Amino acid sequence: MSDPVQPETVEVDVNPVTTEPTAPAVPPKPGGAIRALIAGLIVAVALGLTLLTAALSLMFMLGLFFYMLFGLLVGAVMFRFGARSRPMPRGRVVAITAVVALAAWSTSLAKEAHDFPDDFANKIMSDAKSGRVRLYIPPENGVAQVHNELHDFIVHHLAEVYPPGGMLGYFRYAAAGATIELDIPSQLRTLTIKPRVAPWVWWTRGLLALPLFFLTTYSVTAGLCRQATPAENRPKY
Repeated sequence: MSDPVQPETVEVDVNPVTTEPTAPAVPPKPGGAIRALIAGLIVAVALGLTLLTAALSLMFMLGLFFYMLFGLLVGAVMFRFGARSRPMPRGRVVAITAVVALAAWSTSLAKEAHDFPDDFANKIMSDAKSGRVRLYIPPENGVAQVHNELHDFIVHHLAEVYPPGGMLGYFRYAAAGATIELDIPSQLRTLTIKPRVAPWVWWTRGLLALPLFFLTTYSVTAGLCRQATPAENRPKY
């Protein structure tokens, strides 16, 4: 009598391994550094003429915090325009980031110096309205007259005391932190005007703004030095 036939057992994998198709490799596009530089300069100069100047005018060192936040914004724009050219040489990324940071910093300081005569006149008029400064306002068109006198006075004062005046004169005045003896035709007496910020605050704020802006911008643009993953290189239709 023959032995009974043993049934064969078949193992079935209930968790089959599925592999996703590999994304096609896309070679880096040339010119990414130029695109990132141009985009970064556009955003940096626009911020330097608007929000960065306002940030620097905030009390004490609070403006440096917003300076760093705007650096992240500029870095994100640069990364977006240069991402398809990864990886880039680190030296190239550092160079374009430094140029953009220098452009934002110098633009904001130039805007601050350009607006100083108007800011000076507006600040004294505001202090006169609140009672912090005793200012005589003539009855007819007095506000506009005094404002124009204040504006013209500070322009000539910077040119005479801190030659050559203008932007360089403002930087010399802010760095010195000297008081101003205000003497304009509509006032019967001389007013002493103290600087808006202490000179050490102005120096510290101005010198720290550039490296902080560069570091926060580079914290984003440093990603341009790394190789893109296959998912990031997948063509977008």
